[in-house]
Amino acid sequence: MTQEKAHRKSRSGRHLARVFALLGLYQWLSDQELRFATIEANLEGLMHDEGEQLEACDIRPSDFAHCDRDLFRELLSGVIANAQSVQEEFAKFVDRDMKRVSMVEHAILYVGTYELMHCPQTPWRVVLNESIELAKEFGSGYRFTNAVLEHVARDVRAEECAEAAK
Repeated sequence: MTQEKAHRKSRSGRHLARVFALLGLYQWLSDQELRFATIEANLEGLMHDEGEQLEACDIRPSDFAHCDRDLFRELLSGVIANAQSVQEEFAKFVDRDMKRVSMVEHAILYVGTYELMHCPQTPWRVVLNESIELAKEFGSGYRFTNAVLEHVARDVRAEECAEAAK
């Protein structure tokens, strides 16, 4: 009798960096006094028990070791350092009171908007696609996320978006 292995979607180091930045921002949104080093240490602690999957998601301890740490650090520390300007950018396109935006959606909007504003090496469509994947993975409103970030992209990367429309 053959034993079937559970199918697990392969993830790039860059995608994992975004996943862990989202998890770190979720912590930060709960307590905005937390600093990057504390959040990173908390994430390292979550990943301590090798082989165990985090509850309610397909994240394993070994994933933190395989994430693109430079991108993770850029996203998490960059959002924390620039939170006000990042939120001001995406809030212009949110069609509801910000208090009604879930913490997961909020964290995804922070990551996606920061990346659109400060990481021009990543094409805007990749940022949108990755953000949609995060929303689906963490059970959030991916249509809402896509709509807001598409407006942000047109605002902060107007030339790149116009070029793509040709």
